[in-house]
Amino acid sequence: MNYKHPQFRDMAGRLAQMFESKEGEGILRLITRLSTSPAEEPEKPGKLRVGTWEEANETNGRAFVRVNIGDPPYLWANVQKIPPKGPRRRIVLVGESVARGFLLDPHFTPAQALQKIMNTACGPDEIEVVDLARTDLKYEQLQQLITQALHLEPDALVIFAGNNWGVLPVNSQDRMLDIASAFRNTSSWRVVKEACESFLIDNARQTLRLLEGIAKERHIPVVFMLPEFNLADWVTEVDCPPLLDSEKTEAWLRAKSEAAQLLKGDDWEKAESLGERLLELDQCTTTAGPNVLAEVSQKRGDHQTAKMYREMARDSILGLPFTATPRCFSVIQKTIREEAAAHSVHLVDLPREFTEYLRGETPDSRLFLDYCHLTVEGIRFSMALTAETLLPLLKYPARSCKELAQVDMEVDGNVNACAHFLAAVHSCNWGQPLDVIRHHVRTALASDRGIARMMQLYLDFHIRRVPSSLSLSFEELCELPNITAIIAFYSDSIREKFLNIKLINLVSEELEAAGIPTRAQIEELLIKEHGINDGTVNLVDNFYSTVSLPRLLVDQRAEFYKSTAKDTTFVFVCDEFKPLKFAITMKVPAVRSDQTISLLLNGYLVAEFPATDRWTTSTCSIPPGLVQPGPNQVELSWPMPVWSGEKQRARVADCLEAGEMIEITPLFGLVHSFRVSGE
Repeated sequence: MNYKHPQFRDMAGRLAQMFESKEGEGILRLITRLSTSPAEEPEKPGKLRVGTWEEANETNGRAFVRVNIGDPPYLWANVQKIPPKGPRRRIVLVGESVARGFLLDPHFTPAQALQKIMNTACGPDEIEVVDLARTDLKYEQLQQLITQALHLEPDALVIFAGNNWGVLPVNSQDRMLDIASAFRNTSSWRVVKEACESFLIDNARQTLRLLEGIAKERHIPVVFMLPEFNLADWVTEVDCPPLLDSEKTEAWLRAKSEAAQLLKGDDWEKAESLGERLLELDQCTTTAGPNVLAEVSQKRGDHQTAKMYREMARDSILGLPFTATPRCFSVIQKTIREEAAAHSVHLVDLPREFTEYLRGETPDSRLFLDYCHLTVEGIRFSMALTAETLLPLLKYPARSCKELAQVDMEVDGNVNACAHFLAAVHSCNWGQPLDVIRHHVRTALASDRGIARMMQLYLDFHIRRVPSSLSLSFEELCELPNITAIIAFYSDSIREKFLNIKLINLVSEELEAAGIPTRAQIEELLIKEHGINDGTVNLVDNFYSTVSLPRLLVDQRAEFYKSTAKDTTFVFVCDEFKPLKFAITMKVPAVRSDQTISLLLNGYLVAEFPATDRWTTSTCSIPPGLVQPGPNQVELSWPMPVWSGEKQRARVADCLEAGEMIEITPLFGLVHSFRVSGE
């Protein structure tokens, strides 16, 4: 730790004051922060490593053989040995999951596509592409892997990365102190976002300097592929703005709700002022305002403005301390775009190239399977651009991207079908719109009707109250010739399972529409596994209280359900029309004595309970006419809590100084148990 840092002296001064006032919690936090620094692991002498491969000397040179480094094998290319450098020109591809070909890997990958294109352009014995892409590759790992790649004696180095860089710099104490100091002085989360932007700019420049050194010292071409995001189809939502007082939070929620209603009808233009109001309230630290303004612009046919707002929405979540899907933020794109040439780095600018490829339209599911991972078409076009850049650099005749993209990739229909079905599941688990999920299911069935069996097997082990690995349906899935699906769906834990009714209904509907009977069997299984029947079901269970993966990741509950949304949705399954009894043990922080909690069943108000800041059990009876056989939806509508923004911001500043993550959005209610039983 830098003990000369101004924030360190400020922390020490406040620590002295805390000792006098006996604020135990604050004292412990600051003592921990002041007395610790990150441990440095000593370098271990041994053989050279390149990712998960270790050097092995052979008669014709140095090979690299795969060894166990603790990573799951599927994170890396399915290659057991990288042979010694031979007469062929060697291109090494380093990157993250987008370079791995996530959802298509290992059956079809960017490295394989680049190899086929280069074989066609240069001849089958001229070029060798080595695949060093790794799923879930973090920034620090990328820097290390780039350096390790030089052991392979590349003739060209291609970097396809930038999606996994956008996190709070919790590993940098000085940076966190700077962020905490700026936040304490301004009380605005906007300064945290700006600090993270500065952090990402530094990372981008550091990467460019590393690549410049390689290009000049090794005299080899270095190409950086700048990733793009699925701007048109991927929607990122947040429950509430960070660190506003209760009055402004209520105004934000009201504007967001009104805008959503207007966008559904003919008065959508009126939503524009509400989108601008959202931006004004949260200072663009949420996606709400940009999402509204992007949709208004899209309805007007103004694609360029809509894209600008979608980029703003993508970037708005930078610095928020909750899990969001990976993405390459604008500050990374801008820095590399403007400075790559000065560092002798050749650029493949996918954001610009994709827009031109789609004739000015915003990138969408034609090129993306989910938020950033590419379809077969997206991979083919991206690798054609890369080959177009590499050919003259390696002294081969120039070929146009359009010509190179015509190379036949020979991707099996079942591989493509599986990728789109996995994309449907992945997207639905992340709470994406129904039309996007439906597109992937239909594309999967159109690519290979045989994928229907995989869909049925998935629905079976998704619904069952056991880990997928213990289901006979998963055992049958393992007999199908698709390792990608087996890896994606394998689970030996029940803790992360939730009943995704939206996905179950949609897949069942599409299978029925395709003439494949499914619905009756699925409805029977739902009632068998989850029906209330004559027992009691606790809706706080992950199965019933989680509607999407972000909710599961944010909650991380140990004792009770934590609602960070004003309206909380649960599902339950009933075997028939029958009267039910609800018993809910809950409390509301910072509540007024006159506030109430509303309980709705399938959209109908059935009860209101007094809100209290103490644990209280409330009960009500539900007549059979409101209950439907199969899935039912119950909703708790919480009152608006009243809190001091100043106190909350002070506590957040303390936690930032200590390098701790903390909730920065309101907590509307806590549910210890929510039991549903037959009367």
